[in-house]
Amino acid sequence: MKKGIAEVPGILCGVGFGGIKKTEKELDRPDVLLVVTERPAEFAAVFTTNDVQAAPIKVSKEIKGKISGIVANSGNANACTGERGIADAVEMSKLASQLTGKGKFLVASTGVIGEPLPMDRVRKGIAEAVSNLGKAKGEEPARAIMTTDTFPKVAFREGSGFVIGGIAKGAGMIDPAMATMLAFVATDVSVDRELLNEALKESVDVSFNAITVDGDMSTNDCVFLLSTGRSGKLEEEQFEEFKSLLTEVMKDLAYQIVSDGEGATKVLRIKVTRARTGEQARAVARKVALSPLVKTALFGCDPNWGRIVAAAGAAGTGIEEEKLELYMGDFLLFKGGRADFSEEEVHRYMTENREIEVELRLNLGTASFEYLTCDLTYDYVKINAEYRT
Repeated sequence: MKKGIAEVPGILCGVGFGGIKKTEKELDRPDVLLVVTERPAEFAAVFTTNDVQAAPIKVSKEIKGKISGIVANSGNANACTGERGIADAVEMSKLASQLTGKGKFLVASTGVIGEPLPMDRVRKGIAEAVSNLGKAKGEEPARAIMTTDTFPKVAFREGSGFVIGGIAKGAGMIDPAMATMLAFVATDVSVDRELLNEALKESVDVSFNAITVDGDMSTNDCVFLLSTGRSGKLEEEQFEEFKSLLTEVMKDLAYQIVSDGEGATKVLRIKVTRARTGEQARAVARKVALSPLVKTALFGCDPNWGRIVAAAGAAGTGIEEEKLELYMGDFLLFKGGRADFSEEEVHRYMTENREIEVELRLNLGTASFEYLTCDLTYDYVKINAEYRT
């Protein structure tokens, strides 16, 4: 069994079937998730920077102090739903508290935008999740927050006297300006709020904020990090190890999201190296990752280096063409001009591998940054053309 948030000591998970999104074919997975801490827990959170924010984001932003867990649903985003949406999100949090006999709950939702929550079905799902508390293990909690995902996303790491486990959902509307999906992560060690926030921000910056599927940012994106304290207090000398393992968990979940990008068949790992600054490296990598022309060439296994070079220059960071080198896998495609390579061999590399690596050496400094994206396929259009039906 793959481990996730449910395997973190001090965490209990339960799932429920509310039937929140009505479809022609009944879903065979739960759509309500309850994550409960055995005792009040410290938490840190990062939220979408979209100007249009869903009701659960607004409600969760106002929660202060320690919490008792998370209540989440899939099938309906509860976004652009006005005062009713706020009231429904508040009710979800209060209902979780009442039925568990515990304190405050963070709220998260994912699914269709602009439709009111069917609260009769949400209440049913929450009640069922409470009755099943502690029974949802491994991948099951992640299944309850899936929408167009094709598989549940879980990650787990063990440190020196502590563990970190998490789940995530995401396949479309993935573009950073925070986190780009839902992710719930927990540790069994007690960490002060200030240190939790520091660790979360740093790990998100190089994981969920370094991926894109389609360039679209959701209204519901959030990452919640819970500290149960079940295994004692994190010592000062353990903090760097904690941050490192947290980053591993986040990067693992982020990679799974890109790998499961709607309709995706390839993952593209873009490394920009020898840049003047980290900001330049990030900007160039992001511009390449967002290019529809690069992403469609990836789908066609076409080693069209011109699209990559053009996208890198479009970032407007002052790269110098004559110094630029472009590698795809071990193949040098460009070095101030087209390099001597076999298109057939590079095409074979792209065809035979699901993960394609591109390195852009700017030869201007020592900074670097890495970005993940996926290809853009016919199925992406089909999935999103039919999303509400």
